[in-house]
Amino acid sequence: MTDIDIAVVGAGIAGLTTAHRLAREGHRVEVFESEDTAGGRMRSARIDGYTIDRGAETISPYGYPATWEFIEELGLERRGELHRIEHPVGLWQDGRTHPWVGHPKSLLTGAGLSWRGRAQMVRMLVSGRGKGAVDPDRPEESAYGGMTLEQYGEKYGEELVNRCLGPVATAAFGWLPERSAASPMLAVMQGTRGIYRWQTYRDGQDTMARTLAERLKVHVSTPVQRIEREGRGVRLGFGDGTELTARAAVLALPAPQISALHPGMPEEERAFVEASTFTTMIRVGVMLDRPLEPRRSGRRPHLYAFVMAAGEDSLLSGGTAEHNKCPHRVPPGRGLVTLLVSPRRAAEVYDLPDEQVLDRVLDESERFIDGMREAYVGHQVTRWRHGLPEAPPEALALRGAFTRREAQPIEYAGDWLYMRPSSEAAIASSKPAADRVRSWLADD
Repeated sequence: MTDIDIAVVGAGIAGLTTAHRLAREGHRVEVFESEDTAGGRMRSARIDGYTIDRGAETISPYGYPATWEFIEELGLERRGELHRIEHPVGLWQDGRTHPWVGHPKSLLTGAGLSWRGRAQMVRMLVSGRGKGAVDPDRPEESAYGGMTLEQYGEKYGEELVNRCLGPVATAAFGWLPERSAASPMLAVMQGTRGIYRWQTYRDGQDTMARTLAERLKVHVSTPVQRIEREGRGVRLGFGDGTELTARAAVLALPAPQISALHPGMPEEERAFVEASTFTTMIRVGVMLDRPLEPRRSGRRPHLYAFVMAAGEDSLLSGGTAEHNKCPHRVPPGRGLVTLLVSPRRAAEVYDLPDEQVLDRVLDESERFIDGMREAYVGHQVTRWRHGLPEAPPEALALRGAFTRREAQPIEYAGDWLYMRPSSEAAIASSKPAADRVRSWLADD
């Protein structure tokens, strides 16, 4: 006999969707979260009428099937919880922004690309319909193998990588083009058809997490310190010295946190888990007394976000004008800008006090957004040591064997399993995790 059927460790969106899938089948499922609120990297803070996301999130109408499955089941769209983003992303290069990065319109406007660069983009999009297509569920099987994003640029178009794929990957994914494989990034661009018709949650990126947490048994402020296999089941040890047994468990945590928690991990799993590295993420939400955005000419459209072209030496990799992304998240007439510290520079400021991080970020932001210090009324600094999963070629080479292994009583969920730092990848991971747990229990 065990205390419960299934324990899910981690109440981020991967853990919550996994728990929901298993609970709706009648299993006794409980979720354990070390923080005081569910949501993980998809939490939001609410301060003086401002809603500040602690991660980054957008929803594409294409290439996000797992997300839309849950949106429909939970009735989020019917309840008016979604908002269509009207404004484009801009590329900062040579002292100005170029709108429509990654959008089909960039083929006409350029978005910082020359005609040669636009031709490279067309070739990339066309390749997604043939042998160059990347299966988002099996990126390791693509024709690009372990080619990094930088190597992809050398072969298929440096301008495309330096002025589109690379800047988007660095700002949105926290990736360094020389470290991460190209195939997961190409899977995203091919699946979503670029940065096109994206949406967001009206009242914060934690909308789905809050809805799911209300339907599940979630224990917050309950850190799990160890997990081990015990016969056909598992035993969990908690920070207060108590223990719990379960028939199975799912670890829905960033890969770098798993080895210490699960020292008895089978060797056929350990290689992939330890190769699945993460980058550090630092986000600074700056509350403003007026709406501001990156500098632009009067004829150019408003921007909801900007990314830095390769070669722009900056502390920042980009930022988001949240009031242009979704005006419901700020008080009327106010502004909210999120500034992203570059993964190349994050180590410089990670351990500094919040006020010093803010000071450096505000100084840098004045290069791109006029009047930030004058309009400043408050801030929130968010740091994630394990913020965004990379796609190192070493992990990509190990992924196939990891996904084909036999089901075990301790399974895994998270965006790192698909090597794509997105809510879609995290939610998608819940299905194979639930399937594998179900298979294990069926043989019990």
